[in-house]
Amino acid sequence: MIIDINQHKIAIGDKYKIYVDNIEKYYASKHFFELMPIINLFECDNARQRMIISKRMSWFKAKYEIQTSDNNLIEFKTKSIWKLHYQCQCGSDFYDIYGHIGRKYSVYKNELQVAWWDKEAVSWFEGDNYKILADIDCDLDLIISFCLIVDNFSSNENDGNTVTYDFGNIGFQAKKFDENWQPKD
Repeated sequence: MIIDINQHKIAIGDKYKIYVDNIEKYYASKHFFELMPIINLFECDNARQRMIISKRMSWFKAKYEIQTSDNNLIEFKTKSIWKLHYQCQCGSDFYDIYGHIGRKYSVYKNELQVAWWDKEAVSWFEGDNYKILADIDCDLDLIISFCLIVDNFSSNENDGNTVTYDFGNIGFQAKKFDENWQPKD
């Protein structure tokens, strides 16, 4: 499955259009006037809210709370700031999100890879763009939420009025990117 996330920076917050296999399935919006960012993820066909992603106070590390549509709370946090390693527990499942050299991230569920994404190097006025490859049976809402969180946490908060280039991670990584991994169909 291919998921495309296209950010659009506007004056009152960020908007995201999210396509699954070239069909717009989700959209997300970030509140502008919040002390700590809040991102809402919705389904397009019925405007049903899927997730509420809220940033929590933490010095230098990512700490977010994800509220699911059935009111479960999931904590997303930094495991290693230097190696771009994040973790999340959802019920009995453990997710590890690894940043790699460049702009790639991999998602592992219970130590098995289920997805990875890459960020476009150049951002032209509008905002960031991500392409996710994921297993057909993965938790789509969570995978999208992880990408939105990493985008929010690593965002340089430019105003969208410039062309920017992202060199990505040039430092350490907790896990090497698996070039051979392919999503399950």
